[in-house]
Amino acid sequence: MDRERLPGELAADLARARETNDWTLSGRKSRIELDEALDSSDELVGLLPFGTDGGGGVWYCDVENRVERGAGAILHLPMSGGYGDARYVAASYADLRDRLAAGLDPYDLPSFDDEASASLRGETRVPGVDGPVVVRRVHARALGTPRAAEVVCAHDVLADGLPARGGAPIYLTEEGRVHFLTLASQAVVEGVTCAAATPLALHPATGRPLRFTPAEPLVVDGLPFRAGHEVCVYDPVFSAAVTGVLDRDHDVDGVPLAAGTPITLHGQERALTRGTLRAATILDGQQLEAGTSFELLGESLYRTRPAAP
Repeated sequence: MDRERLPGELAADLARARETNDWTLSGRKSRIELDEALDSSDELVGLLPFGTDGGGGVWYCDVENRVERGAGAILHLPMSGGYGDARYVAASYADLRDRLAAGLDPYDLPSFDDEASASLRGETRVPGVDGPVVVRRVHARALGTPRAAEVVCAHDVLADGLPARGGAPIYLTEEGRVHFLTLASQAVVEGVTCAAATPLALHPATGRPLRFTPAEPLVVDGLPFRAGHEVCVYDPVFSAAVTGVLDRDHDVDGVPLAAGTPITLHGQERALTRGTLRAATILDGQQLEAGTSFELLGESLYRTRPAAP
């Protein structure tokens, strides 16, 4: 951290924290956990991070007025957030301390995306969507004009070549790619035949289907999934588990699972966390009868439900 650039009140609080080893400034709904070792943000370039909120957010000081809210302005950004998720919080560090004492919760404030979306009116057109749309939300951008993030069409349209259902939201990435819609009709996406009138979530960068409803039986990671039931596939960033309904009896890591029942395999290792037994077996040292539905936490049996009589 470049201490010479810090406002006086913030520099003084940091010096006091180093002396007392008390790095927390608490308010009624949020707090500042002062931290001199935070990395700078690729989203808020040039702003100085000086602490966290004790959860998933970071406080920044804009000493050079990079985002044009005033020199010394305080912003808040979730750790996993983009530029549009940032929030202007206070005109100065001293103002931030006063607002925290008065009950400030930064998540109650509008994000940059919220601010940019507030004045949207009427129909327009956006690249990739073959028809007029109403823009409900935009991506705020550090440079350039905002781009559509969520749009709705009155009638069925093509969005990135996919049949999108009228009246349902279409979500677009900051680069303008469709990453979520409701299908107006059956469509083949990356070789997968997806059913009409079902949600479709796509990988924001590659367009690979992450959440969809197959119109015909499908095998994912060796698992035979049934048509007409939603499937999720694993992705290290956007999808934590493989889920679906088994189309036929199938064994996972030696566990005999029944056809027609939901299954969940979690994480990169595809650890079985939910299923229904087709035959008696032992899980976590317990004897379970055929037809028992179960949930696992790690290798521990968390919950069971006996077969229906």
